[in-house]
Amino acid sequence: LKPTDSAGTDGVKLCHNYEEAKDHFDALFEVEAVNGGYNTEVLCQEFLCGKEYVVDTVSRDGEHKTMAVWVYDKRPANGAAFVYFGMLPVDSGSTEAKLLVNYCHKVLDALALKNGPAHVEIIMTPSGPCLVEVNCRAQGGDGNWRPLARRLAGGYSQVEATVDAYLDKKAFQLLPKMPPSPAKAFGQEVMLVSHAEGQVIGTPGYDIIKTLPSFVSMETGVGIGSYVEHTVDLLTCVGSVILVHDDKEIVDKDIAKIREMEKNNELFELKSKSR
Repeated sequence: LKPTDSAGTDGVKLCHNYEEAKDHFDALFEVEAVNGGYNTEVLCQEFLCGKEYVVDTVSRDGEHKTMAVWVYDKRPANGAAFVYFGMLPVDSGSTEAKLLVNYCHKVLDALALKNGPAHVEIIMTPSGPCLVEVNCRAQGGDGNWRPLARRLAGGYSQVEATVDAYLDKKAFQLLPKMPPSPAKAFGQEVMLVSHAEGQVIGTPGYDIIKTLPSFVSMETGVGIGSYVEHTVDLLTCVGSVILVHDDKEIVDKDIAKIREMEKNNELFELKSKSR
């Protein structure tokens, strides 16, 4: 179940029986939605078992070009079933990418989406790809993923391709239909997970992250004086880090360092609770 007018996995819950579903349904009408106001509708969806992927496209006059294929790293954490730990690129030459892109283009055709960007989320089930949602826009996240996408593709992203689709037909025609395989670099978006809660009086982990060899950028709303909660969804995620490097081992090592700091609650220095 999830509220229809929300975002960032706010209010999303996997319910295992009727009673659990009814309780969550009732609860959603009693809490303020993340976008403001109160929920007025709740969507009940079949639970799809499998990994969740993203296909980012740009179209012009019905011609679809794939800018990137990603997979979400979702894991149970802090009592929640679907916590985002990151977003990883998928090799466009892989069998899964080819299946996803073919399915995605059929979805765009069915919806008559002929021009502009699309951000399509798909779950690969045991019986094949199944649509989660289509967003008639570029990928979100304030564009923090763009430097990563550009490095992986060798100099372009969904943003530049969208401009070309609307303003420069020739430039759009020159863009490849698929991103390169293998990618031109290694990297991923690392979503920061807090396993502690309290008032922040220091951010030593952030300082360390910024010195990592593959570090490109970090976005976070957490600073001195902020109150952090256990990360259970995108809204309680404590930051997003973009890592890119020509050496895969360096990226892997930097990711391991971040996860170690999360596990040991070393991202923040928290104010001691009063006795």
